[in-house]
Parts: sequence; structure tokens; C-alpha cells
Amino acid sequence: MSEAEEFPAHSDYVMVKVNRAVDSDNIRTRRCFVCGGQPSTGAGEHVFPKWLQTRFGLFDERLTLINGTLIPYRSLSVPCCADCNTGFLSRIETKVQEIVERGCVESCADRLSVARWMAKILVGILVKETALLLDRKNPSHGSIVPPDLIDELSHCQLLLQSARKPTRFEALHGPFPFTLYWYRINGPEDGFDLSTDILGQSIAMQLGKLGLVFVNDGGLQMIHGDKGPYGLEGATVLPHQFGELAARIHTKASLRDATHFYLTSETPDQLTIKQQSVRPFTGTILSGGEMQVFQPWDSVSFAVRAAQITRLEESVFLDPETGHEMTILTNLFSSEEPGADASSNPER
Repeated sequence: MSEAEEFPAHSDYVMVKVNRAVDSDNIRTRRCFVCGGQPSTGAGEHVFPKWLQTRFGLFDERLTLINGTLIPYRSLSVPCCADCNTGFLSRIETKVQEIVERGCVESCADRLSVARWMAKILVGILVKETALLLDRKNPSHGSIVPPDLIDELSHCQLLLQSARKPTRFEALHGPFPFTLYWYRINGPEDGFDLSTDILGQSIAMQLGKLGLVFVNDGGLQMIHGDKGPYGLEGATVLPHQFGELAARIHTKASLRDATHFYLTSETPDQLTIKQQSVRPFTGTILSGGEMQVFQPWDSVSFAVRAAQITRLEESVFLDPETGHEMTILTNLFSSEEPGADASSNPER
């Protein structure tokens, strides 16, 4: 049975597919992760595509899940129907593969393609964790992630699935309702690294000569600079320097204290995603009179995260005696730039 036959009413509407995809019953019964339809009998959608696993030798490498479980990249697949797998998801993969081989993000179209792809990976990882036991010795504890948590990623799904039809974005902080930064990596052609903050809905990947960081935050980090920490987007950095940048963006994502109100509409031919306003969670008023959209910067959390990602000591990023925060990015600062002092913190 085709998807149109299974869901005849408004089957071509993206918003209908998104609602089905985040429905906890559909997730629990292992329906297609991007339309809620009947999945194919094959392996489904590889969260990390085969071309990526081949390009960076990931087949026998393992990813650490939220509960500490290690899973091979080759086993990280989620239920998907044939139409979605060979349709809009395949088109996204083709575009991103070209960008990765090129090693840079050249246009707004590239930026949108990358964001959709990284949104797919975030969603895919969490959907996979709904199918795995938190404790295999005690199944009564349930899955690593409860199926109803996927609803928190509804805007991530909407961004991903906007690739199904022409979409008009009206965002408050930039051309698109997400945060994305990219960097050139001065490292090996086959270098690969991955880090995430699931609660902050952020993901960073080193893909050979290209470094990407995506946050599903409606673009809130762009409020404090559309070029990211220290204004370094597009700069050439070493792998461990990219790790610090990722740690700064992840940490900020975890401190988000606001969301957006959206007005989303759709016709058979076009999807419109419009941000109306920023809605703070706590309603905290800052000294300047504006509403708080990020909780105060946490240097300790940043140092812990940076050490994990870069595999350097925490003391590289935070002096244990003085509490003074440090950076390994100083060689990238121009003497005329604000932030050239290593003691400055671009997040404050």
C-alpha cells in the first residue's frame, strides 16, 4: 500500500507528516520516522549514511548513546518507508555529500541543506534510542529515550521535512530559523569527530576538512553574532580548536532560556515557516531591561565539555586555582579584533 492510499487526506502536506512522525504511538510501533507511514522491510534509513561511513571509515567505529551504550555506526538505522528514503532524504544526502567533498559552505542553499541533514541526524539518533533498552538486564526500566520525548523535536522535523516542497522562511535572527556555523579544518582528509548536546538540540561534526555545528534553537545564538564564538565562522582551525568552538556552542545551547512562537502555514504548493516572537522560559529581566534568553555562562561546564571533545585536560580551558577561563584559539585572533585577549569570553 502506498503512502497516499494509507493516508489519503492531505497526504502531500508536510505539516501532516511532521505530526505523524512525532506521534508517540507511531514511534513506539516503529513506523517511518519522517512520515509515520508503513516502513520498508529493509534496513531503513541509516542515520549516518553509507557514503559517510565509507568516506571516514566508520563501519566498525562506535557511537556512545545517552546511557553510555556503544553502538556501531553501521547499526544505527531507523524505520523508514521507501518513498521517504529514496525521495527527499536521498536528495538531501546528495547535496550534503557535495558540500563535504568541497569542504566549505558557499551559499544560503548550502546552509539550509546542511541544517536539514544535521536535523535528520539529531532526530535519527533519538528515534533509535526509543527502540533500545535503558538497561538490558532490567527491561522494566523501558527505553533509553521515551517515545513521547520525540515531540520535543517537532521543529527539527519541520526543518528537515521542509525539503519536501518549496518553503519560505521568515526568521527573526537571520535568513533561517536555526543556528549553523561552519569552519575549515586543517587536519587529515579522513578525520571524523562527533559531539552532541541532546537536551540543547545541538550537534557538531568534523568531516575531513569541514567542521559543522548546528543548533535547533530557532537561531537564538545568532543574536550574539552571526559568525559564532569570537566571530570565527569560516576560519581555518585545527581539529582541537574546532572542538573548543563546538564545546562553546554546545554549552550555550544547554543554557537556552527561551523559545519561539511560530506561525506556520501550508498550501499544496508551498510551506511557510514564520517566527513571530521570542518567548522566554523563566521571564528573567536582565540589568539592561531586556528579557533573558540564555542563562548565565558556566565556565566550569564549558571546560568539562571542551576537555571531553578535544581530549585535552580541563585545566587547558579553566585554571583550577583562579577560575580563569582560557582558550586555545588565540592564534586566530587579529590584534584589532575585540576578543583578541585570551581572557575574554565571547559568551558573556
